[in-house]
Amino acid sequence: MTAGSSRNAGGVFGMFGAAAQHLHVQGQSSNASASTSGSNVWDEPGRTMDLVFIMDATGSMGSYINSATKNIETICENIIRSEQLSGPGALRIGLIAYRDHPPQDHTYIVKNFGFHTEVEKVKENLKTLYASGGGDGPEAVTAAMKAALELDWRLHATKLAVLIADAPPHGIGEYGDGFHDGSPDGEDPLRLARQYAKAGIPLFMIACEPALSGYQHAADFFQGLVQITGAMLVPLTTASLLSHVILGIAGEAMDLERLHREIGDAIAERIQSLSLEGGQNNPMDDVARELHERLLLRNESTKQLYIESIYRETDESRHNIQVWATAPDLATAKPNIKRVAGSRLSDKYLQTRRATSSYKPYVPFPKPPGGSTTVLGGSASCSQNSQSGSRKVVTEFSAFSASPGMSFQHTGSPPSSNSATFNSPSPRIQNGGFGYKGPEGFAYRSRDAAMMDDDDDDDALRVDGGRVGEAEEEANDSKRLPVAVGEDGVIQVQGEDGQTLAYRQGAISLDQVRRLAMQSAYRGGSGL
Repeated sequence: MTAGSSRNAGGVFGMFGAAAQHLHVQGQSSNASASTSGSNVWDEPGRTMDLVFIMDATGSMGSYINSATKNIETICENIIRSEQLSGPGALRIGLIAYRDHPPQDHTYIVKNFGFHTEVEKVKENLKTLYASGGGDGPEAVTAAMKAALELDWRLHATKLAVLIADAPPHGIGEYGDGFHDGSPDGEDPLRLARQYAKAGIPLFMIACEPALSGYQHAADFFQGLVQITGAMLVPLTTASLLSHVILGIAGEAMDLERLHREIGDAIAERIQSLSLEGGQNNPMDDVARELHERLLLRNESTKQLYIESIYRETDESRHNIQVWATAPDLATAKPNIKRVAGSRLSDKYLQTRRATSSYKPYVPFPKPPGGSTTVLGGSASCSQNSQSGSRKVVTEFSAFSASPGMSFQHTGSPPSSNSATFNSPSPRIQNGGFGYKGPEGFAYRSRDAAMMDDDDDDDALRVDGGRVGEAEEEANDSKRLPVAVGEDGVIQVQGEDGQTLAYRQGAISLDQVRRLAMQSAYRGGSGL
């Protein structure tokens, strides 16, 4: 194995042991011309990362808090190993928990646990959290963003913030918002997002669905918000995939940081020069296309994650995302937001949910006709539609036992509606499907959202001091998620409710280049 292939093997394939290494070597022999330039280590004293979780700790977030707590060791170990971080202390994990401002919530607004290099300390901090409270729907997202921004980020580390939430911030126009003018502390999330961008901190959003889409503006708002920072929104319908998404996001952050250090200044200068020439309202697309072509010519390789979309896109929703991404603050944006009629969830998602309204144990897919996918740990095969281009979503896969925490490739293009969950056989979805529910009886919830949400305070204590469902959670802990590795190197993971993620390392996508250009523009002082 060459030095370049060894570096790649230390990434996603390294997480699956010798069997995956075997697949990787086979793939390289049939792809001898593939470049490994995307895996070169940049010239820095060491590869380091500062990763902060900004976590909603209200009402229905218990399953996500539990998932983070149970998998934090695996997450840390795999980031260090797959991204080849340099020695003790190379990875620091920060934690910001938030609820809401009084009188909506009287427990706390924000809990700032700071950065830690000891994983046990991070786990102890997570164990102190439990999901409860919240009041009017929107939560203290803005206050939590401010607290995370003010942490002691290291100058030369790759920086990454991950917001995990099922409710929007105050002030975006949701019905029943107790602070309709915005956060009581006077901070504005759009202004804060630009500060994140200038500081080189991409803010990824893990949208806990379908609860988030029960709000009229939340999904569009968060997609616009993360766009400012050069990141993306990942919709999750199951907490079982949380650790996988975090590992994928971390892989992308390392890749894009490497590219920024190499060519970020040139990107910013190019954007600025086109802006000064005039004749273009926004030169970003032209710069991104030009840069993408050049990176493809040099065979630039990046880590990429794919997930099916559950959102219904309309002209109004696309308009709203653009407004949120370009407005300087909430007050400027809100008068320009258009109403989006109907459910924010796609028809395919809703049909799938209705068709699988009762829980069934997971049953492996029957073997379909067609090509095969090599599956680690078993001989099961399944059909895989070979799709070119990094913006495609892989199809169904067979089940086998694999470690629930693994390291993966990057987070790439926007979700595609051609999802494995919607277009192929899948296991039954748990009772009513994907449920996270806020307090009953609030008018800001749509009827569909009320049907799909879970009860608030889902971590209520039993009389004997144990948590409700504790035994069931421990049993679920021992379950292994179905994972398959294709001959083309694509890794597919299926969550407990049938939602599918796919990972690969391959030619950099245009979406990634757009986000790289956005990051470089802000960090270079160009702004947008």
